[in-house]
Parts: sequence; C-alpha cells; structure tokens
Amino acid sequence: MVLPARDNQLELERTLAALAHQTYPSELLEVVVVDDASGTPLQVPPGAPPGTRVVRRDEAQSHGSGAARHEGALATQAPILLFLDSDMLADPAHVEAHARWHHVCDHALVLGRKWFVKVDDLGPAEIERAGRDGTGVGDLLTGRAWRTHQWQEEHIEQQDGLTRDADDVFIAVVGATVSIRRELYRRTGGFATFGLRGIVDTEFGYRAYTRGALVVPDSEARCWHQGARNFATRGAEIKRTRMGLAANYLPVPLFRPHNRGRRWTVPTARVVVDVSGQGPGQLGEDAGELLLLTVDSVLGSEMSDLAITVVTGQTQLPSWWSDYVASEHRVESSVQALTSGFPSPLTVVVPVGVVLAADSLTRAVALLGEEVRVVRTLPNAYGTPSVEVWRTRTWRGRCAWAWTPWRRRCWASDGVPPRPWACVPGPRASLPRG
Repeated sequence: MVLPARDNQLELERTLAALAHQTYPSELLEVVVVDDASGTPLQVPPGAPPGTRVVRRDEAQSHGSGAARHEGALATQAPILLFLDSDMLADPAHVEAHARWHHVCDHALVLGRKWFVKVDDLGPAEIERAGRDGTGVGDLLTGRAWRTHQWQEEHIEQQDGLTRDADDVFIAVVGATVSIRRELYRRTGGFATFGLRGIVDTEFGYRAYTRGALVVPDSEARCWHQGARNFATRGAEIKRTRMGLAANYLPVPLFRPHNRGRRWTVPTARVVVDVSGQGPGQLGEDAGELLLLTVDSVLGSEMSDLAITVVTGQTQLPSWWSDYVASEHRVESSVQALTSGFPSPLTVVVPVGVVLAADSLTRAVALLGEEVRVVRTLPNAYGTPSVEVWRTRTWRGRCAWAWTPWRRRCWASDGVPPRPWACVPGPRASLPRG
C-alpha cells in the first residue's frame, strides 16, 4: 500500500489504525507512507500495521500527490499497488476487496467506494479497537452523516457500473482508493506530476484505460474520508485551474469541446506510416515521393488533432525529408517500431503510397463504437494494403477486456474475445495516379 501524506500526523494515525486489522493476511501487506516534505516529519505510530515505514520527500510542491504516489510505488517491489490517501479510514475488508481482483485479472484497475464523514472526536485508539473487536470502522461511524462522492457514483451508474466500452470510463478513477498490478502501472508510466489538484488522478486513469486496463468499481472496498472534500467547497475554482492541463492531456470531447485546427500535448490520433519494409539503405526516390504524398494527405485531413510517426527501421529517409517537414511539428520519425499509438486513444496505420481523402479519418472514427473496435479498408484494384483505425486500448489483438451483456470477463493480454472485432469497409483510400 502507498499512502501519500503531508502535515497530517493525526489523520495518518487514524488511517493506519483502520489498517491495523485487515482481513487480508498481514504478512502479505506492506504499507509505505510517503511524507511529502511535511514541516514536521511524519512518524509511524504504535499500533500501525507491521512493516509500515515512512519514505520522505524533501522537495515540496503545491500539490504533489502524483509525485508522492509514484515515489511510493518505486519504493516497494510488491506485485500489487494499492494507493490510499492518508486521510481515509478503510473498512477491515478494504484491502481484500481490492486484492482479489488482481489475483484473477492482471489488468484490473480497481476503485474503492468512499464516503465523507466528520471524525474529529474519534482518536486512533478507538478506531484500532473497533478493528480488533471485528466490528470495523463502518459500525463505529453508524449514526453519523455520510456524504457520497456524488459525481463519481453518478458517472459509474450512467456507465452501467463501468461495463460499457465508452471513451470516458476513466473519468471515474480517483486516487483516494485505487489499485493496479505493478507491471501495468509500469506500462502506463505511473502517476504524473502536475502540481495542480483535480488532474493527476484523472490523467493517470486515462493512461491506464488507454493501455487496456479493466476499470472495476468494487462497492465492498469501502472507506471513509475524514471530513468534507476540498472539491465540494472549491470545485469551480479547481475546474478552472486545471482546464488547460485537462485539454492537453485528456483527449476526449468533454475536455476539448473546440478542437478544429488545434494541436495538443496528447493528440487524439497517432498515425503510423511504416517504411521499414523497404530494407536497409536509402529510401528510393519513388518511395520517397509516395511517402510525401501519404503524409501530406494525412496532414490535410479534416481531423487536425493528430500526429504522424514515420517508422524507418534500417531505412534512411531522403536527405530532403527533414527540410520538408521542418516546420510541421506533428511529424516525427522513429527507428523503433511502435507497439501502439499510446497515449493517444486512436492508433491509425496508413501504408506508404495511400492517399487519404480529407474526410477519411473523420468517417472512420465515426464508425467506431461499442460493437466496432477497428475500421479497416478493403484492398482496392491496385492491391493497396489496408488503412486501419484502432482504439488504442484494443490495438491488434491486445484487447485487455471483453464485454458480455450480463457480466465482465477478464482476459489475458494474448487472449481472444468470444466475438471478433468488427472489420467494416472504411473510408476511401487510393494510390496516387501517375
């Protein structure tokens, strides 16, 4: 477990008291408290779970929860990472409820359920005693006013318990109680550092979801926040402050309502043009001209929120190529093959020599949906290879989850869903004439 903390010794002691008697085996539980440059260094109190330790960060930030969580993740080798805020009171079954998913599904991102309640009159000893007696913190808080995390619960309900293959599922991810396997955490890149409230958790959830995580809300992973949440009193201010970062790092319409002609840090689509099949040495003159036509047609698309990666391998691009694209920052080259367009939500493969119509990508993306995971064009009379438009989270057989009408199933990274992804005739793509 990783608990980011700053200047909150009493709240931390309450939190650790609630973790002292979990139903999950204590010998399998490690607690890392990340002291995010507290004025007075935080201490592990008596009665904390065995193996609890403090890792101190000396560089303070205005809101460093992301950096603190990431440092805590690096400080442990545990295969499962459970992030819990240091002002949360966990139910005795909280850790078990999280961990059971990761024992059967290696790509789960599990969300606990939380309430907000005033506990100023409760001391750590009372909370620890409730756990030791087997009643738990929930019974101790009976009769007090519990406030739900309303917007999160509404989003989960609107998405049918997050069982829909929707682009904005990740919005439900909140770092106060979330768990993930270490390997998937590594592949997502971990928690980022923005120094602003209201963006770190959502952005991490976006990247995990785009990497193929199965987002699981578990109502049995219960916990209670000590007091009211900041967002409840400063919500409008926080939303305004984070607006710029959200638009740049969260490529969904909610955060990019005006997207025509704009360029962002994380583009909606990553277009891959692979010339590595041309073999070692200089790219031929004819192939170079075809590459130019293909790239220019992509850049001329109605859909401007994109970036292009030309995969070269051992093939050398013509000497004039770097000059030709010098002022076009949406075009880059890579010697290494791309495993996907991550972190962009769409991965597009355009073969060299294919010229897209201006509306090709717009039309292809419009065909994607819960039942259509990839759009692929059919070969034309010239034998042109297919253009492919993928949701990055389901990139080329690496679908991390599959849906049924009644329940969620977990699949291994190389598993095959019970129903093949739809491949439909896509937008017009043709070889240049002459």
